Amino acid sequence: MKFYQLNALVAVADAGSIRGAARRLDTSPAAVTKALQKLEADTATQLLIRHTSGIVFTEVGKKLLVEARLLVAQMVSARQVLADGNGELTGRLAVAVTPWLAMTLMPKAVVCFRQRFPQVQLELHEGLSSVACPRLREGSIDLFVGRLDTHSRSADLTCQPLFTADCAVVARQQHPLSDCHAMAELDAADWILASQQDETITRQGHVHFAHSLSMLLSLLRETDMLSIFPWPLVEICAQREGLCALPLREPVGSASVGAISRSGQPLRPAAERFLECLIDVIHFEMGQAQSPYRRMLQTVDLLV
Repeated sequence: MKFYQLNALVAVADAGSIRGAARRLDTSPAAVTKALQKLEADTATQLLIRHTSGIVFTEVGKKLLVEARLLVAQMVSARQVLADGNGELTGRLAVAVTPWLAMTLMPKAVVCFRQRFPQVQLELHEGLSSVACPRLREGSIDLFVGRLDTHSRSADLTCQPLFTADCAVVARQQHPLSDCHAMAELDAADWILASQQDETITRQGHVHFAHSLSMLLSLLRETDMLSIFPWPLVEICAQREGLCALPLREPVGSASVGAISRSGQPLRPAAERFLECLIDVIHFEMGQAQSPYRRMLQTVDLLV
């Protein structure tokens, strides 16, 4: 197997067609087709099924695609490391950020980073861990600033804790359970969660998961489902989205946020500088008496 063959395989998967892959790779459809045919011949395995409506991967093709994505991403990263080592940071940096940071301090962090490193192209993602961690593993994201949970705690990922925040149970305003003071009163409730780390909820038959913040908010507004939010997200979203935090007497738990990257690979200089900009912005806003984010940041314990 050659790199150009795997690169063609990934491009076809992303573009959905030979022509689209050729545009992505700045080559001809015939060259992409030849690369794929050579890959199938070299491996003696059918990887793709070609239809008039498009291309479908075989089961073996899907498995090889996972490895191909990682190899292509590592090659791109290796080239970028060489470029970074020459002094001026350039190229693309893909970062995913937990929603409450994305909605508040991310713009200032981006402005800070762009002023210092104008030659780096940013690709930004709102990051729930169930979505961001798989993309981090496959190499399409360089850095994830997000919740440390079951998705991120594994040998193939490295985590640097940045801050922690207490959590709260949230529901729509006027919810039948909005005045409850004990978790035991919530035993029969339906839950919609973003993370499987919320171990407070043990009645598995009533627990569901959403991998989109907008979907989660919609379900909370329009149904009697409950959820668990870190307090910064409560401060940002509750009033605006018609939600409230239940006045529970016992603690609900805490959420830790950290910088997550792939194990065995040093963090790219551009990713390190972006993280520094984000931390600088957080420190600055914490020290400003008139900061619009002061109330939110008072719910956070900074660890760096």
